Amino acid sequence: MVGVLRIHFSDRDFRYVQWARSADPMWEAFLGLHVLSTPPARLPVWLRPWRHRAVERLQDPELRAACRLLRDLAPADAAYFPDFLTPAESEDGMAAALRTLRATPGPRLARELREAARYRALPGWTRRLASGDRDLLDRVADAVLRFHAQLVAPDWSEVEATVAADRDGRLETLDGGTVAVLETLAPFVWRDPVLSAPYPVNADLYLRGRGVRLVPSFFCHTEPIAIADPNLPSVVVYPATHGPYGPAATDALAALLGTARTRVLRALTVSSTTGSVAAHLGMPASTVSGHLKVLRDAGLLHSERAGAYVVHRLTGRGRHLIGR
Repeated sequence: MVGVLRIHFSDRDFRYVQWARSADPMWEAFLGLHVLSTPPARLPVWLRPWRHRAVERLQDPELRAACRLLRDLAPADAAYFPDFLTPAESEDGMAAALRTLRATPGPRLARELREAARYRALPGWTRRLASGDRDLLDRVADAVLRFHAQLVAPDWSEVEATVAADRDGRLETLDGGTVAVLETLAPFVWRDPVLSAPYPVNADLYLRGRGVRLVPSFFCHTEPIAIADPNLPSVVVYPATHGPYGPAATDALAALLGTARTRVLRALTVSSTTGSVAAHLGMPASTVSGHLKVLRDAGLLHSERAGAYVVHRLTGRGRHLIGR
């Protein structure tokens, strides 16, 4: 049964609302894991290409093992997964987050794994982790690093661009005050003094004058997620707004790049050769080649030789620009 997350503000909390300046690598790793565990038909259109590429990269047996270990701790359908997996230090980067994760005190491991066991049966190996097995905790940290390095980092420019655009868009409403910004946070609803949204369970987060750090996420695509322990810094991760779609977006992009170049860029939603793009668009191959060079020089596509052909594919920046 779907619950509701209620975030309770006091007057003092409005002074300490923060928006993350950049994507959070730990949250994106675990939410990317959830995307990988979700059937493509249940994903929004912009996440399907990433999932397809990630599945192709799962040929590496060590990467598959890392995914299995992390799913044991934080499955996609979990109503709760341990807070120690997403330390607040992650705002300073992956290295800082992993140092904190590896140093998680034994009592906290036991407490949070016990809490996770209230919602689902945990695999037997987690009992060793709960007892403070440091080698096993290092394996967890190594698995996060491997997942991020091999599946998230290659598309980090797209992740960062999406998060930055979301943050900038929110803060454009700041002239109306903090409440005006909070009112833009779909799927949240603001009813003074509570910000609420659908959630796997019923939960109340009382900020108690500490404020809250709001983190837009590329991979979060359903409900927001909040740090569960009320004694930890208040962090709420929510789905970042993605680029506009439809004719208006196409017209704006054409005004920026030109109609022909926009058509070439949009034709690369799947990897293609120069000849296949030319045939698809009914344009001379020499003209398409010129457009591809301009787009490649701008960092919007990447070209690589595959046998007798050169194959072109969008970069993260290119996908972000066309809203894919």
